[in-house]
Amino acid sequence: MVTETDVTLAKASNAVLIAFNVKPSKEAKKLAENEKIKISSYNIIYEVLDYIKQRMSGLLAPDVQEKITGTAQILEIFKVSGAGKVAGSKVTEGEINSTSDVRIIRDGTIIYTGKISTIFREKNQVKQVSGGQECGITVQDYMDFQKNDTIEAFSVTSTERSI
Repeated sequence: MVTETDVTLAKASNAVLIAFNVKPSKEAKKLAENEKIKISSYNIIYEVLDYIKQRMSGLLAPDVQEKITGTAQILEIFKVSGAGKVAGSKVTEGEINSTSDVRIIRDGTIIYTGKISTIFREKNQVKQVSGGQECGITVQDYMDFQKNDTIEAFSVTSTERSI
């Protein structure tokens, strides 16, 4: 039987009480309600195992995957009124989207990570630029571009892990 001592220990260790084929005593049930400790009662072992797996899966950190979608080489920096500095770039691999997260890489070192603000192609704002094409890129909260910097666009996907 689940006793008051079990409830007190669960409260002290911030644990969950699982009762298998037993019921809590009246005093233990009352103490658990006062201390806000949940007592889960089960008669089938598979239900207990499923409950424990579900609770433990919630403790796992999500699996984060990063995929590089495109890279661009900065060829020239232009000063544009209203937009600030625009990196005149050529997309060398993949494609760069206007919603991409980007890294600015100088001499093999990441110097800034942020989001693309706008992409221009022939004075028109576009949503994406494919490999081999030239474009103008502005990055949110970053203006310190230099020639030969690399802009690397990436996407991050996060998936919940389970046991």
